[in-house]
Amino acid sequence: MTKKHFSFFTLVVSLTFVIILYPKLQNPADLQLFVTQWEWLSIFVDLLIIALLALFPVVPFALVAGVNTLVFGWFSGFLLSLGGSLLGASAGFFLARTLGQEWAQPKIGKLGKWAALIEGNSFSIILISRMIPILPSAAVNYAAGLSLMTFPTFLTASLIGKIPMIVWESWIGHDFWQLTENPSRFLLALLIGALLFGSVGVYGYYSIKRCKDLSQ
Repeated sequence: MTKKHFSFFTLVVSLTFVIILYPKLQNPADLQLFVTQWEWLSIFVDLLIIALLALFPVVPFALVAGVNTLVFGWFSGFLLSLGGSLLGASAGFFLARTLGQEWAQPKIGKLGKWAALIEGNSFSIILISRMIPILPSAAVNYAAGLSLMTFPTFLTASLIGKIPMIVWESWIGHDFWQLTENPSRFLLALLIGALLFGSVGVYGYYSIKRCKDLSQ
C-alpha cells in the first residue's frame, strides 16, 4: 500500500468513525457516558475523538472541550483537549501533504510574490490563525500541509497558538453546558474572547496588509 492509498484509507476510516459518533457529540451526558465507560482507556478514547474532530469538525470544538473539563477536571481536561487537537492537526497536515501537496504546489507557485510572502512568514501565519476563532482549524491544518512549511514549524506555532485558544474554548464549553447555573460567567467568557481574539484578528489583518505593501 502506497502512502497515498494509506492516507486515503485513513481519511475514509476517520470520517466513518465521526459519522458513527456524531449522535453522541450532540449531548454532553451521552458523550460523558461514552467516554467514561472505557475506564482506564477513557483517556485514549477522548484523545481519539478530539483528533477526529480536528479532521472533520462536525461540532464546535468548544463543546467537546467543555465536556472534557466536566469529565476530567479543568487541568486534565485542558491537557487532553490540547493533546488531541495537536494530534488531529498533525494528522491533517500529513494527510494533506501526502494527498494534495504535489497537486497544489504548481498552483501556489503561480501566486508569485504572495507565495513567497506566505512561505517566508509561515510560523507567524499559523500562530495568528490559531488565535482567530472564525478560522476553521481543520482548514489551517490542510492548508499548511499543502504548503512547503516544515512540520516542526507547523507544530510549534500550533502549540503556542492553541494554548490560549483552548483555555478559552474550555471555559466557553464548560459554562455553555452549565448555562443555567451561571449565565453571567458565560457572557463574561464571550466578552473576553471577543476582545482578546478580536484584537489578534485585527493585528493579523494589518500585519498581512503591511507585508503585502512592502512586497510591492
